[in-house]
Amino acid sequence: MSDARQIPAAFTRGYVLCTPAGRLVPSTWRSSEADAIAAKHRVKKTREAAWKKAQAKGWSVQFVYVRVFIPVFKTTYSTTEISEVHDVEDV
Repeated sequence: MSDARQIPAAFTRGYVLCTPAGRLVPSTWRSSEADAIAAKHRVKKTREAAWKKAQAKGWSVQFVYVRVFIPVFKTTYSTTEISEVHDVEDV
């Protein structure tokens, strides 16, 4: 076992854009700063100028750790409970 703390497999690190208000924009998460900027400013010809304008307004790129997980959806009612609810409503 190593002395350095290991990041669990469910976590990863990357970069995300941050608004002037300090909110992270999850849809811009990427593995590099350039890719995070490209996620917001898609046109390559104007990307650099657009990013400079955004920076002047207070936008930034932040290094973040992200927890990656597969969502599991579960029902709140079983089939019999649903039937009972509908039977009561029918009366």
